[in-house]
Amino acid sequence: MTAIALTATMAAAVAVAHNGATGVVRERMEGMVAMRDAMRDLTPMMRGEAPHDPAAIATAGQAIAKHAGEAMTTLFPEGTGGGASFAKEAVWAAPQDFAALAEELQRHAEGLMRAAPNATAPQTDAHSGMEMGGMKGHAGMEMGEAKPPSSGPGASYSVAQLLGLEPRKAASVQAMPATQAKVSAAPDYATMAASEVFRMIGETCAACHGRFRSGS
Repeated sequence: MTAIALTATMAAAVAVAHNGATGVVRERMEGMVAMRDAMRDLTPMMRGEAPHDPAAIATAGQAIAKHAGEAMTTLFPEGTGGGASFAKEAVWAAPQDFAALAEELQRHAEGLMRAAPNATAPQTDAHSGMEMGGMKGHAGMEMGEAKPPSSGPGASYSVAQLLGLEPRKAASVQAMPATQAKVSAAPDYATMAASEVFRMIGETCAACHGRFRSGS
């Protein structure tokens, strides 16, 4: 897939994507858009289609980290589901699992900053990573070998669909029992290719969106 360039200002994109959302719901949507855009902008580089730019990679990692972790979870107070929100009730039914994925996303984003100087390892699978929201066309991203989950929530969707960058077709997504939630330990990011960390971010976004996000 050819990387998609931004064709409108952020303000216009947010206005269209948020469908009248206000308050904390709009604020968290804006954070998701910021993370999506950071990943999308890196996609050509991660695929080996643009020169390696450590500064740009570090900037993207910083942007994602800014909106992940506790900064993300605090924007989901009780009673803010429904309406313009795409958040599923699972966010509040399994807050520890949601927080664990938000924290993992922050770790990977900070890891991307540390891996920024490392040469990327161009990938050839056009349906991996972004095919971004944890993207072809919302939290990652055609690149790497980041594939949609092979089982569990999100298995029926591409990463792009999970992250809201591409409409979802009707599919059945089963809820993952809380006991099945798994969050990986932080690896040694400084020794990894930036593209590998990029892939990990896409996988974390896919896992989170598969369980906690509804809608297209």
